[in-house]
Amino acid sequence: MKNDELKKLLRDLKELVEVVNSKVSKIETNQSIYSAQLYLIKEKQSVLNEKLDNIDETLEGHTGKLDALAGDTEQLLDDVKGIRDEIGLWHQRDKREIYEIKRHLDITLMPDIPG
Repeated sequence: MKNDELKKLLRDLKELVEVVNSKVSKIETNQSIYSAQLYLIKEKQSVLNEKLDNIDETLEGHTGKLDALAGDTEQLLDDVKGIRDEIGLWHQRDKREIYEIKRHLDITLMPDIPG
């Protein structure tokens, strides 16, 4: 091999090594960036996990309160139904008394209006 051919071959090889070195350098830079981003993601995930642990405790507390309120709500609904039934009975009694008073006074009775 001649000296000129050897120099050309070495120059071509040097250019190829420089290209490879540049690409490897870019890959290393990207790898550093990705590594830093992954670290941040892991930290954020850790914070989110702590918050989720607290959410479970909060949810358990709310569940207990809702269970307690459910019993109170059922009792309240029963009370309202009882009051409504009692008012209905008073209404029926008053209606009968008004009917008797009108009949006694000989006032014309109006027919009940459905509704």
